[in-house]
Amino acid sequence: MYVGYFDSFYDLPQLNKHLRCHWRAYYPAKKVGAKAPIAAGKFPLILTLNLPTDCGQNLAASGNIVCQLQFPQLSATTPNDYPQWLAEHPQLVAANKQAVKQSLLVIEQLLSPHQINSAPLQAHIRPQQVGACGYGFGGSIALELLRRSHLVTAASGSTNYLASQKWASPCEQPQLLIQSPANPGLSPIFKRARKRAYLYTTPQLTPAKLTTLSRSFFAASFAYQPFNFAQLF
Repeated sequence: MYVGYFDSFYDLPQLNKHLRCHWRAYYPAKKVGAKAPIAAGKFPLILTLNLPTDCGQNLAASGNIVCQLQFPQLSATTPNDYPQWLAEHPQLVAANKQAVKQSLLVIEQLLSPHQINSAPLQAHIRPQQVGACGYGFGGSIALELLRRSHLVTAASGSTNYLASQKWASPCEQPQLLIQSPANPGLSPIFKRARKRAYLYTTPQLTPAKLTTLSRSFFAASFAYQPFNFAQLF
């Protein structure tokens, strides 16, 4: 499948001013390249957060419309005790909350019929199939988006923390939690999941492996099918 792309922005409301949020869209296209005509049909929408460029391209090549956002990559120690850890990282929690708000506004704009900047995509998005996929700080954002918005129906996060008071909230929506054995910060999240949660622990996560996992996870989730990562590798 061919992949096209274009760059744009939204001016998002923030207190008494506007914040310009730049983004890039990758999508199934009739030919390769910038501003290529989009392919016929409707496709799931996946918001990618701090993912490498080739991950977004590969997700689009699998039949998804991808909106790529980049936030500052904020690292932190792995939580041993989440309530205490959150109390010790107020700036990270605040940054996560702000990034979640911005991401939600972007999703709302992408789905809005009155938004000019993303007009070429709107008729091709399946609004009932919206996913969020993130790495590091972006993974924390993606997992909180799933807990805060009815618009997001599945999320994949590769990170060692969820910087949110929502960490203990039971979540029934599909979520893929990817972590390393040295930093198992998502294990407490997995233990509190009600259903359709998948925990993948790997000592080395390459962009290719992250793409393969996320692509298969979203395809299964949007089709209301179980996800079996054991068959992928």
